[in-house]
Amino acid sequence: MKLDIIRTSLVNDYNATGIASTVTAAEYAVDGKAECRTAGEGEVLVLVVDGAQKDLIGGRSYEVKDSFEIVSTKVYRKAGPSAAPWLNAKDEEKATYYFRQALLVNEGKIEDDYSVKQIITGGRYDDKSADGITLVSGGGHFNGILVDNGSEYTITNSKFYGYGDGGDDLSGWGTLLMADNKSVLNVSDCYIETEGATRCSIYADNTSIANVKNTVIYTKETPDTYEEYQNLVPGMMKRVPFALGMDGTIRSFNVMADGQGIFENCIVVSTSWGTLSTDSGTAYDLCGTYAINAKDTFSGIGTLEIAQEGKEYTAVKEMNGVKYGFTVGGSGYVTYADSGVHNFYDNVEFWSPDFIQIMGSGNTGSDYRNSVLNAGHTAFMSQQTSGGTFTFENTKINTVDSLLQIKSGAANTGFANMVLDSTEVNFSGTSTRDTGILCELVESDDAGNPGILTYTINDHSEEAVATNSSVNDSSFTMKNGSYKGNIYNCIYNYKQNLNVTVENAEYEGTVSSTTYVHVDLEGNLVPNGTVLNAFMGSKEYDHCNYLAEKGGYTQDCKLIGRYKHTAAPVLNNPINVTLKNAKWTVTGDGYLNALAADNLTDITAAAPVTVTVKALTIGGKAYEDGTYNQGNITIVVDSTAIEVIDNGICDAGQTYGNVKYSFVAMTEDGELDSRAVTVKRQNYIDGNVYYKLIPTEGYTILSTEAVSSRIEPNTAGGELEIYEYVLCPENGTTEMGLRIVVSR
Repeated sequence: MKLDIIRTSLVNDYNATGIASTVTAAEYAVDGKAECRTAGEGEVLVLVVDGAQKDLIGGRSYEVKDSFEIVSTKVYRKAGPSAAPWLNAKDEEKATYYFRQALLVNEGKIEDDYSVKQIITGGRYDDKSADGITLVSGGGHFNGILVDNGSEYTITNSKFYGYGDGGDDLSGWGTLLMADNKSVLNVSDCYIETEGATRCSIYADNTSIANVKNTVIYTKETPDTYEEYQNLVPGMMKRVPFALGMDGTIRSFNVMADGQGIFENCIVVSTSWGTLSTDSGTAYDLCGTYAINAKDTFSGIGTLEIAQEGKEYTAVKEMNGVKYGFTVGGSGYVTYADSGVHNFYDNVEFWSPDFIQIMGSGNTGSDYRNSVLNAGHTAFMSQQTSGGTFTFENTKINTVDSLLQIKSGAANTGFANMVLDSTEVNFSGTSTRDTGILCELVESDDAGNPGILTYTINDHSEEAVATNSSVNDSSFTMKNGSYKGNIYNCIYNYKQNLNVTVENAEYEGTVSSTTYVHVDLEGNLVPNGTVLNAFMGSKEYDHCNYLAEKGGYTQDCKLIGRYKHTAAPVLNNPINVTLKNAKWTVTGDGYLNALAADNLTDITAAAPVTVTVKALTIGGKAYEDGTYNQGNITIVVDSTAIEVIDNGICDAGQTYGNVKYSFVAMTEDGELDSRAVTVKRQNYIDGNVYYKLIPTEGYTILSTEAVSSRIEPNTAGGELEIYEYVLCPENGTTEMGLRIVVSR
């Protein structure tokens, strides 16, 4: 039997995204015989062919093996994008989200009027659980099972397939399994597979829990044509932000607000972007729960298949009696945390061609225990963070370029911490940068938030001048082990300390303040003015596969975060090194702000090196300016003060709407004074800056004046209630500021 969809009538007729989700009438032909179907009041139509949901779109044709049905179902939710920077976008740049699902479990009961149960086959299900079922969505923007409003639902021994695009993985539109509004979703012994842009396998939001055990999750890149991909809106949600230095269109799991994802003995793989992700979460300090808690779980970026005899794989894992072969590849991160959330990982094995984890915004933290982590570029990166710590115990980390990259400076200030305890760090593979970087505090080349598609290289570290404008310290600690690699600080627009502590451990490497340049994938200099572009599909080859042999991306995004360092005297980039019952074998010349050790003999070198410091303390005794020799080590103490020109900037950065901002303090007579005020602030997803001004002792704030912006009193609650005011950009502005006048 042949089914031809001739034409449809739509509610959503202003853009192509989700057109199949708003069909109110359809004209179709069965083996050439025309028929019509009209939805009921407040309902839309869903096409089911041979037990699978399909797109009901004019011009589509389907071969029907057994049967088909056009079902009229009520729309459960009608929503739209709810986060910056698309809040003020035109209607044609957004989409209205019409939620349709195979099964709606609401307040503990199945809602038949909102469920398309025709696509659930096999097994059995009721209000509380499902076992042995198969659910196939063969079209876009369709949800599988949605558990809402305090429901608890258990799914066992089942299979879920979703082919076609999702709509927005910040809302769960198109997710196969979704828990929302204080619900609990228990999933065990299942297989879940998706293929489509922005289509998560599992989603949890608003104090809900996704509790997943003994389950395989595999999310694959979109098969869209170029036209289909370009028509997806909001555009910023259809691939990973260019600023992060990687590519991709899909996340396996996403948790929002104070939701939780709990994984035990699972395999979670995505061909790109991410697997275990949080986005715009609620800070741990407020909710007290881990956003992601993963135990005994394998996860990676690459491809997954049932293992074939004799074929080589990166790793082979068995789940529910089936051996799966995993091959690392593509582009992306394994896990992500932001907005002050905390994640916890125990006995996990992670693989990525790029990053293991990125932390972004807020006092965000992650703990790893007894794990094996493998990265093909930089293992961990923090971006726009205001504190937070990566901690590792009894863990093995394999990486290529660097272990930790902390992004800060003028584009987006940030500070973060890392603690290694009884942990092994190995560098392997071919690096086009410097050999074995354990930690680098770098001037951020953040291209901007989602929606920004280019970045222009602009490295000027050698032209920097000393400033009082400062960012909170970052730290890197090594305990109870043997560690090898280099540590650099190349911040230059602001002043920011990197505090390095070696405790009950041996360390070998170079530590220094540096200047830097960007390099390409061959290690060659990338000149200033070079424009890097995001890959947004290939019109010539009619696809959006960035990894395609022809028409794929140019790997421009891979140049973001790729620096090469040169040791240079301390300016705005001090490094303070403290050895506690520890040994340091120095491998290269370096420049430090301060060095403290129990004994001078704790510092050695295999070949002659010079370490220049502004302050040297040995066994609690401060050394005077001069030159001190110990074996192959020459330590030069030069405490000469650095002349500082104050620019008055107390704080600066970039909003979620990609508007640059600065807080500038000055006296009544116009003298700039960056030390007069401390700014406590948060860049929020609404595109505004929430802030509180704290005058330094001896100073009084006389007045504030908004520049290309407006000041509003803060009425928000939750994590934002600690701030007094909101700085809101004027429409169309690209830069804004707050001028603060003080007396002293």
